[in-house]
Amino acid sequence: MTCEQRKQLFYKYAIPESKLIIRDTFTSVAKINFNNEHPPLLFTGGGQDQIIPASLNYNNYKKYTIGNSITDYKEFKNHNHLVFGSQEWKKDADFILYWLEGIK
Repeated sequence: MTCEQRKQLFYKYAIPESKLIIRDTFTSVAKINFNNEHPPLLFTGGGQDQIIPASLNYNNYKKYTIGNSITDYKEFKNHNHLVFGSQEWKKDADFILYWLEGIK
């Protein structure tokens, strides 16, 4: 995806965030007990993501693998943060659908 394509998609889809969201991550409200059972989780990462690196998503996945809950990880090697902006978005969506069907 060219820089110009990324810029167009940013202006089309970006939603301004509140500065309070970041502040709230440092309070007890944001505390997570990774040992609790949870619904199935599929963490995905984009190998070219410069906003939330795939390694961060993978580390989060590893934290949730404790216990008996279903947790999986899939890295889409050539993707950036804007997955639906990719020409391969349908293939990615098919993978996620396949994963969801497998947990029924």
